[in-house]
Amino acid sequence: MIARTLTYCFYLFLGLFLYSCANINSNVLFKIPKGENFQFDSLPLKPSQDYIMGPGDRFSFLFSTNNGEKLITGISGVKGVDGQTFLQTNIIQDYLVRTDGTTELPVIGIIKVQGMSVIDLKDTLTKILSKDYIEPFVQIKLTNQRVVLFNGRGRAQVVTLSNLNTTLLEAIALSGGLSDDAKANSIKLIRKVNNKREVYKIDLSTIHGMKQAEMIVQSNDYIYIDFKPKLASSFLAEVGPWLSLFTTSLALLTFIQK
Repeated sequence: MIARTLTYCFYLFLGLFLYSCANINSNVLFKIPKGENFQFDSLPLKPSQDYIMGPGDRFSFLFSTNNGEKLITGISGVKGVDGQTFLQTNIIQDYLVRTDGTTELPVIGIIKVQGMSVIDLKDTLTKILSKDYIEPFVQIKLTNQRVVLFNGRGRAQVVTLSNLNTTLLEAIALSGGLSDDAKANSIKLIRKVNNKREVYKIDLSTIHGMKQAEMIVQSNDYIYIDFKPKLASSFLAEVGPWLSLFTTSLALLTFIQK
């Protein structure tokens, strides 16, 4: 009876042990399945296309007549052509691209924005305003540009891009640099291009990766930095409770047998 119970406990422990092993480093993202011949996309140092706006994006909109004369005179305090000194009274606000791809702008009203780049939108608004205003000067700026950066084990951060030409190295620096367990030679950058996600493999572990470090990141990029697996600690964390239960049960059975 005791021997059969011990055998049962052994196989139960073995099953729990194998289950726990399967959970080691289960927080790893974007793994390439074993045996799959996955091909990374060609790495572009600059985005192959301008960022295309979509629902959830926000942007600022500002315009002035006469090719922006009042903007310049208001900032500098100099007098305009009519002898008046203009004051800068424009208040910078940002506008949301709605779920249906439209936004509502002062003077213009509701307009379709989804699928446009900043340049496309600027040209479209300039054309619309030209019907009622003399030489309109339009300024458009994305205000919620960000990348999602996974920096090693259990670390993730949304990094705001204040500069259109932010490089990969700058984005990593903004997140605080590489963590201790991050692998500089195994970085994946995932980008949406023409409604399709492309995956680029980047190695910054040697000086030869400096060129890759200068690639321009784009809003909504995912940057995933692989990390060194801590097998020993992960193994003990998963197996420890079951091992403790097994040894306790074994000790209890031994005591009963006596």
